[in-house]
Amino acid sequence: MKYAYGRVPLYMLQPKAVVEIASQTLAFASQALGYRDPSVVTKVEKERQKDTESQLPIYTLAEVQNHDIMSDCWIILYDKVYDVTDFMMEHPGGEELLMEHAGRDATLSFRGVGHSAAAIQSLTEYLVGILPQEERIFSGDGPCQWATL
Repeated sequence: MKYAYGRVPLYMLQPKAVVEIASQTLAFASQALGYRDPSVVTKVEKERQKDTESQLPIYTLAEVQNHDIMSDCWIILYDKVYDVTDFMMEHPGGEELLMEHAGRDATLSFRGVGHSAAAIQSLTEYLVGILPQEERIFSGDGPCQWATL
């Protein structure tokens, strides 16, 4: 027998129906709270433009700003976009330092601390993309290049 969920107490429903209700409720609550699942690949991600030089996906500053929570944290270093979500708890300075720059450019703070060559090398593991040419600050022939670190 099928009943509308609103008319039947939960204890009378089949376990499959209860799981379905819980799943729908969790999805609604997550959406209402603004949770974004980083593992979901959208159609936009599949069609994302790539940088001609580096072949990295291009993310705008506005797109990076959407990744500013503990469970989905991106930062920008030297015009490159890094997903540091998995590194949050491992960061020697604590996750609050990364959260201060979540969704924004952290280049000045990164450079000011004087990270080691090993720390700079470990960044490649978290690299997800690059800024568009018109939004880049550290590109071209300026003094702030990776080679000058």
